Amino acid sequence: MRIAICDDDISFTSKLEDIISREFAKNGKKTEIDVFFDGETLVKSIESGHRYSMIFLDIEMKKMNGITAARRIRQLDRYTLIIYISSYDDYLKELFEVEPFRFVSKPIQLEQLQRYCAEAIKKIEGMNNLFVYSYNKEEYSVPIKEIVYFESNKRLVDIHMNDGTVRSFYGKLNNLEKEIQKINKHFIRIHQSFLVNYSYIKSMTYSEVVLECKDEEYVLRISEDRRSTVRQKVCEIAGGSQS
Repeated sequence: MRIAICDDDISFTSKLEDIISREFAKNGKKTEIDVFFDGETLVKSIESGHRYSMIFLDIEMKKMNGITAARRIRQLDRYTLIIYISSYDDYLKELFEVEPFRFVSKPIQLEQLQRYCAEAIKKIEGMNNLFVYSYNKEEYSVPIKEIVYFESNKRLVDIHMNDGTVRSFYGKLNNLEKEIQKINKHFIRIHQSFLVNYSYIKSMTYSEVVLECKDEEYVLRISEDRRSTVRQKVCEIAGGSQS
């Protein structure tokens, strides 16, 4: 598993690298860790073709800060897990735009980092999960990570994929919501007609969610009776209580 650390504090990166290597080894995972001391160098590495399962990224760096770097990284790699090294309370406005997986505080809290490493391994291993459905007596499967949202369409459920295609099957969104939660808890029911993938949320207001995929945006309404529940679910996912 290839991992990147990007922080301009050399002593901190050394300590973090040791802990990550040890924690992944305890979980039976081999790691290859690349260390960068500014966001610009990290971005250039990814632009050259290097890919990372996860990136530990400091927000406050003098040469290209973490948020700027993450914006560019997301254009190149939708699925790498970004773990910010900071306090997310200070950067809540940018939360959805760069889609961080977790936030690690300084100084390192060992128990927190151990838990995040275990959660990251579980997340990465589960990203290849498939959603299986039937249509016209034929069985199909699609990677869950490529589903942007589900939409109820009379007797059908439409699957909006990240390549812009739409697939359909006969079913009810209520039943689908229960089933999908068993394998992926990052889908949020925002409306009677919409079940959205948190990973594609770009921004959210009190009444709408904006999903973004490959320069396409989808603006979906949050029903009034679900607004409180939706915000709570979003905070739970962002805070790491659901993975």
